[in-house]
Amino acid sequence: MPPIRVLRALSDALSRIERLALIVLIAGVALFVLMNVTFRLFNVTLAWADEMAILSMTLAGFVGASLMLRARTDPAVLILHEMAAKSVVRVLRIVVSALAAGFGLVLLWLCWRWFNLPGLAAVGFDVAEFEMASFNFLYTEQTPVLGLPYFWFFLIMPWFALTLSVHALTNLAEDLGLLEPRPVAQDFTQSEG
Repeated sequence: MPPIRVLRALSDALSRIERLALIVLIAGVALFVLMNVTFRLFNVTLAWADEMAILSMTLAGFVGASLMLRARTDPAVLILHEMAAKSVVRVLRIVVSALAAGFGLVLLWLCWRWFNLPGLAAVGFDVAEFEMASFNFLYTEQTPVLGLPYFWFFLIMPWFALTLSVHALTNLAEDLGLLEPRPVAQDFTQSEG
């Protein structure tokens, strides 16, 4: 299988994972909000449910943004596409896909720097020593109510950077004619209603 086809296969696999994750996250948001509303009827506030709803919605936003990019359903200035010649629209799509891929790759590099796994390994995975050496408190920050390490929720950033990069590069390959374009958005909407 040529590398360009591997890229599309990887994008398709990531899309399937993201769709499932998005369903779970949005269901979680609904569950936590409804649970809290129900308990408030009895004058009981579940602060942890509010916190989990907010965290679930934040994670869902990143997962959904990546999926929208691949499906090309993200917000766009379509009036320009309708008024311009097909050749101009093709160039615009290439530029947008290239910018999205560049953003994803830069974000991936920034996540590598932020999580700083080589720096953490250099101090023997001693988080306190790592914080003193780098002033990076990523691994000890905690959520205010549940006291969960934010680190686990921050993992959405490298995941988003990876999926965004793969989806944008796949879109770019389609725009450049290296892969036959597929209407991915139809795959998402057919099963939804």
